Amino acid sequence: MKKVRYFFGICVFALLGLVAFAPKATAISSNDLTILAVRTDAEEFIELKKNSQNSLLLTGLSIYYTNSSGNEYLVYEFVDGTELTGESLLLRLASTDSRDEADLNYSRNLSQTAGKISLVAGGVTMDEVCWGKMTGCETGNFGTKKKVLVKNASGEGFSFVEDYDPSWEAGREVLNVPEVQEEVVEPKCAGLQFSEILSYYESNKNEQFIEFFNTTADQINLEGCAVKYKNKTYPLEGIVAAEGFFVYYPTNFVLTKNPTNSNVIEIIDATGETVDRLEYFNGQKKAVAFSQFGYDGDGKEQWLQTYAATPGRENNYQKYKTCPEGKVINEETGNCVEKTSLNTGLAECPAGSYRNPLTNRCKKYATAASTELKACAEGYERNPETNRCRRIVTNEGSSYGLLADNFEEKSSFVAIWAIVGVGILGALYVIYEYRKEISKLFKKK
Repeated sequence: MKKVRYFFGICVFALLGLVAFAPKATAISSNDLTILAVRTDAEEFIELKKNSQNSLLLTGLSIYYTNSSGNEYLVYEFVDGTELTGESLLLRLASTDSRDEADLNYSRNLSQTAGKISLVAGGVTMDEVCWGKMTGCETGNFGTKKKVLVKNASGEGFSFVEDYDPSWEAGREVLNVPEVQEEVVEPKCAGLQFSEILSYYESNKNEQFIEFFNTTADQINLEGCAVKYKNKTYPLEGIVAAEGFFVYYPTNFVLTKNPTNSNVIEIIDATGETVDRLEYFNGQKKAVAFSQFGYDGDGKEQWLQTYAATPGRENNYQKYKTCPEGKVINEETGNCVEKTSLNTGLAECPAGSYRNPLTNRCKKYATAASTELKACAEGYERNPETNRCRRIVTNEGSSYGLLADNFEEKSSFVAIWAIVGVGILGALYVIYEYRKEISKLFKKK
C-alpha cells in the first residue's frame, strides 16, 4: 500500500513539474515577428516569420497598408488570445485563386506601384516594408508579374525575387485561435448610417470603400440589410459593434469616381425601406475621402472632403494632402513646396505687396494706377482704364457745342466747291471744242 502511495505521489509530482516547466506562449515584442515576403500581383500574399522559439501571443497585433498618398488602411487585426505556434504565417488576398492555400485571408488589395506594409503591436511598429514612390523608400516597384519582395538573409532590407514560393503545406496548423462566443443579435438595420466613403481611388478600384456607423448602444446584425446603388441592391453581412464602425469594400460594383452631377447610395432593410441615404456630388478629388463631421446649427449633417481617409476609425479632417519629406503645404495654393519657400521668420512685406511663396520675395499687387509705369512719350497719355499709352487727340473746337447745323454748313461748303469745279470743267470743255473758232476770232482782231 505504501508503495502504491509512493508511486502515486511521484506521478503527481512529475505531472506538476511538467505543467510548471512546460513552454508557455509569450507576449509579442520587438523582433519576435517580422515581415518575410510581400507579393502584389494576381497571387497577392503577405508572409510573416516568427523569430522566437516560443509560441507567440498575437494579442493587439495588426497589419496596416499605407498608399502613396499617406492614407493608412487596416489589412488584418488578430483576435485577442490568438497564439502563433508555427515558424511562419501566410496571409492571402481573399479574392485570389490561391486563397485556400493560406493560414488566413484578408480583403484589402495592395497596389503594385507604391505602398507600405506595417506590422503594429500595441501602437508600436515592429517591422515594415515599402516599395515604389514612398517617402524614404529605395526598393523600387514590382514592375513585372511574379516578383516578390523578400527580406534579405541578413535580416536587413528587402530585395525583389522571382518565382518565390512561401512556406505553406496543406493541413498544417500554426495558429490557435480562441473560440469567441458571439452574442446572437436579431437582424435590424435601424440606427445604421453612412459616415465616410472614398470613391475617387488613386490607382486601384479596390481602394474604394463605404463606411457605416452604428448610432445605437446595441450590436447590429447586418443580415437582411443591403446597400442600394444605381437601382441595384447588394447584401451586407456581419456584426457592427455598438457605437462602432463597419467598412464595406464593394466587390460586385464600382462607385463612380467623380459623378457629373451626384450619385445616391442607400442602406435598406429587409422590407426595402430606406434606413439612411447619402448623396455625394461632383468635385471629388483623387485619394480624398468624403466624410461626416458632426452636425450644423440646424441639425443637418456636415460632410467634408478630407485627405485623411480613416476606414473603420473615427473621421479625421485633413484639409491639405500629406507632402513628401522636405516639403510643406503652401496654404494659399494647396500645393507642396520646399520648406525654404515658406520661411515665416522673414520681415513683413510693405503695404501694397505680398510675399511670393516660391521665391520668398516681396511683390507688388498689380493695380490699374501703378506708379512704377514708364512715362508715356511726348504726344501720348496714360489710359486710366488699361494703363496703356494712347495718342493725345486735340480738338480746337472743344469749347463749342456740337450742333447739327455744323454738319450742314460743312456739307454746303463742299457742295459749292463741287459746283464750281463742274463749271470750270464745263468751260474748259467748251474752249476745247470751239478752239478753232475762238482762234479765228482773235486773228480777225
